[in-house]
Amino acid sequence: MTAVNDVTALARTLGASRTFWELIEARAALTPDRPVLLQEDRALTFGELRDRAERVAAGLYGMGVRAGTVVAWQLPTRLETALLSFALTRLGAVQSPVIPFHRDREVRFALRESGAAFFAVPGVWRG
Repeated sequence: MTAVNDVTALARTLGASRTFWELIEARAALTPDRPVLLQEDRALTFGELRDRAERVAAGLYGMGVRAGTVVAWQLPTRLETALLSFALTRLGAVQSPVIPFHRDREVRFALRESGAAFFAVPGVWRG
């Protein structure tokens, strides 16, 4: 089977997914050990992504995040940011990412305009 046929077959298998989270679940069921996210010396497989995002989603749910809750975040491009985004997707929350370059004035504007109920930032910004 050629690579094009492999991709076409995979697309047919995953095509019934109605939401982005359903697509993640379907892909994790098909290829749980296949790498999906890479960062320097770290990697997550589809199965790990699904499982870890579920745990993060459970924590967010415990904090009050529900479907439709607006969650703003200003985070660096890291695996943890992807996990947060996928967890929010799992819950059906509305994501309002804020560019890390923005500072107080722009962030206040973004938070006010988005109506965010939660705002996620790193504990410490690395240089």
